[in-house]
Amino acid sequence: MSLLWVALAGTAAPIPLAAQDIVLQGRVLRIIDGDTVRVSLSSGPINIRLHATDAPERRQPWGPEATAALSQQIAGRAVEIEVIEQRDGYGRMVARIFVDGRDVNAWLIRQGHAWAYRQYARRTDGDLCDLEARARQARRGLWGLPTNTRIAPWEWRRNQRGKARSFTDWSRETPENCRANLRKTPDRMRPPGGSSPMPPSAAALAGASSPPGACAIKGNISRNGRIYHLPNSASYARTTIDESKGERWFCSEREAQAAGWRPPR
Repeated sequence: MSLLWVALAGTAAPIPLAAQDIVLQGRVLRIIDGDTVRVSLSSGPINIRLHATDAPERRQPWGPEATAALSQQIAGRAVEIEVIEQRDGYGRMVARIFVDGRDVNAWLIRQGHAWAYRQYARRTDGDLCDLEARARQARRGLWGLPTNTRIAPWEWRRNQRGKARSFTDWSRETPENCRANLRKTPDRMRPPGGSSPMPPSAAALAGASSPPGACAIKGNISRNGRIYHLPNSASYARTTIDESKGERWFCSEREAQAAGWRPPR
C-alpha cells in the first residue's frame, strides 16, 4: 500500500490508496501550458502533468496553440484523473485526464498538439506512437510547421540549458522507432533512419509568436482594429503576434482594454 500526497492549503495530506487503483474526480481550475493543468480535488488544488504527453513549451512555435487547444477541451470542466505517478520532480501529480470518457492526453497527440513523451511513457503506451505518426502524416497541428521549427520539446529544453546545439529531424520517424525509444533519455534515443542533425531556425529559438511568461492574451492589429484574444477564444490559435507591427501580449483583459484593445465581437 502506498500513499498519494496532494496539496491542501499549502500542506501535504496523505490519501491511503494504492496508486494503481486511484481514479480521482476533479474540476480544472487553470491551464498552465499545453501539458500541465491545475485541478481542484475534494482535498484541495493540485498541479497535474499529463502523462506521456509533451507539448511545445510556451516560447516554442505552437506552444500557445497547444495551450489554447487544451483550454478549449477542458478549462472549467469536470474530469476524471487516472493517477500514474503520485509526485514528479517538480511536485506535480502525473496522470491521464479524461473528460466525458475521452482520453485528453491521447487527444492532444492525435490532433498534433503534442508529442508522445518517449522518456517517460511506459512500454504499454506504444499506441501514442501510432497517434503521433498519423498526426505527422496528416500534417495536423505542429506537424504543419516548417521542419526546422518543429522541434521536440525535450530537445528544445536541452538547448535552453545549453546542452544541445542541433536538433533531430523527426520527419521520418516511424511508430516502431518511437516504441524503441520509450523509456530512454534524449541522449540515448535512436534517431529516425536517414535523419541528420538539424540546425534550428531563428524563429524556433526566439520563440516567435510566444507569450512572455504568463502574459498569454494576444493583442492583434487588423483592419478591424486593435483586438485582443483570450487563450480560450475561437480565433486564438490562428492569431499570430508580430511585435514589430505594434502588436503585443497582455497579462489581463483590464491591461488590454486600458491600452486601447477591445475583445472580438
